[in-house]
Amino acid sequence: MSAIIVQSFISAPPATVWAALFSHPELLFDGLPLKAWPGPREEQAPYHLEAAWPASPEPTSLAITIHDVGGGVRVDVRHDGWGDGAAWEEAVQGHFAGWLHGVALLGLMIEHGRDARAGDASLRGGERYLISGEIPAPASSVYRALTDQGVLAQWSAGELAGATIAERIDDRLIRWHLAPGGELVAVLRPTPRGTHVALAEYGVQGRGASARWPAMFERLTRALT
Repeated sequence: MSAIIVQSFISAPPATVWAALFSHPELLFDGLPLKAWPGPREEQAPYHLEAAWPASPEPTSLAITIHDVGGGVRVDVRHDGWGDGAAWEEAVQGHFAGWLHGVALLGLMIEHGRDARAGDASLRGGERYLISGEIPAPASSVYRALTDQGVLAQWSAGELAGATIAERIDDRLIRWHLAPGGELVAVLRPTPRGTHVALAEYGVQGRGASARWPAMFERLTRALT
């Protein structure tokens, strides 16, 4: 099976990003089955590490490489060694969503000093639903579509009715308190082709989020393209 490959640009020098990998594993691993770095690891600070990853049907291989690209770094996550079958397929899907989410959270912490996990700590250890994707539109347009009530009404079909914005950073972060409970967090990361949007709904009950968010994400993308 193909490797999971995730790339993200972070506006910080390599040494800062390298240090954050180890000082904030709770962010990088928020959507993943491990909560601390596995060992042993091969490290070439501040640019490369490799480790065996135990949280899958069998151990897999993780490599993270930091490239200095001028004005910041590109973080490459490569996770491979996956097998075939239903259990592997589920593990791949969960890890792909988890890495996209974690790298987005880490980038926001490095650049803005904000923890984009659920503000209610009691929700952090519970169920959550993750969905990520790249929208071919600038971050300012995506941010407006998520925060301007007039634009929101055009694509959300009332799904966020009763939600209140609890925190925001222009063009980078929106956190909602949901009715009747839970939190929704959107982290926006500019890419060469548009904006990567990482959405996490915390406090999920049942399968409602998995039925609701793929269609909403598609409508959001269509509204902006």
